[in-house]
Amino acid sequence: MPSLESIDLDRVLALHWLLEEAHVSRAARRMSTSQPAMSRTLSALRDLFGDPLLVRSGRGMVRTPFAESLRPRLSVAIADLRGVLRDPEPFSPQTATGALRVAITDYAATLVVAAWNACVRPEAPLLDLELVPFGPTTAEDAIRGELDLAIAGADVPGIDDRYVMKPFLTETFVSVVRCGHPLSRRTVSLSRFAALDHVLVMTGSGQVSSVDRKLESHGLARRIALRVPSFWTALHAVRDSDAVTTLPKRFVDLAGSNVTELRLAEQIPGFSLDLVWHPRNTTSPRHRFVREALLRWPDRAMSKTSLR
Repeated sequence: MPSLESIDLDRVLALHWLLEEAHVSRAARRMSTSQPAMSRTLSALRDLFGDPLLVRSGRGMVRTPFAESLRPRLSVAIADLRGVLRDPEPFSPQTATGALRVAITDYAATLVVAAWNACVRPEAPLLDLELVPFGPTTAEDAIRGELDLAIAGADVPGIDDRYVMKPFLTETFVSVVRCGHPLSRRTVSLSRFAALDHVLVMTGSGQVSSVDRKLESHGLARRIALRVPSFWTALHAVRDSDAVTTLPKRFVDLAGSNVTELRLAEQIPGFSLDLVWHPRNTTSPRHRFVREALLRWPDRAMSKTSLR
């Protein structure tokens, strides 16, 4: 038997119609070619398979036993190939199923859940969401197809020009204290702010935080009285003490915890987050639907906040 690589698609189709029609002229019409050209193709196929395939019988032709055994298998293969080349079924969010795997940080998890519930779930109720921690293998997981999306800030290790990056949102920082804190109704200087006990969320990035950079630019440093692993823990820590923590504003708004913003004389610089994915997913209808839905959420959330 010839290998798949040794026979081109035109000959496969010609063989299919020759065996279906058992007639050279009719097979030629099926292939929109001439009878002499189809006769030459039949001759080449006979040499390729080492079998006559069609033999004369009276005024017509009949299939050899080998051709009879080949015909149903070839018919199924051609039907499968037509299915591969057929336009896919239109994507319907209402009936779409499966799970999207998204790599996130602690903060981004809160945002993605809020965005998913507001913008994805109402239109695609059968789609599932799986959040996994952003880690050292995230970039390679995306290449291997084990990850659909990541929510990442600038200069994340491993994220480079192999990936598509789309701005998701720009975030500001707010410093929060418990309701009733002695400084909660005053504008606080950076020196007074630095003198407070601070709760720091350990991100694992090893980078100097925006708060410390801001304080260092004024020749100040703060005391980290408590280091915690998550934003939620930081909120609980300041709610029950006179300490302060500095967190992304959207997280504080979504958390709705019993804290109040500390008004600083100078604002702490914010940051940006991107949606990140491997180019293999760019044209996927399901993936595109989820990306576009998530990207609508920041504007929608800001609009709701402005109406309060």
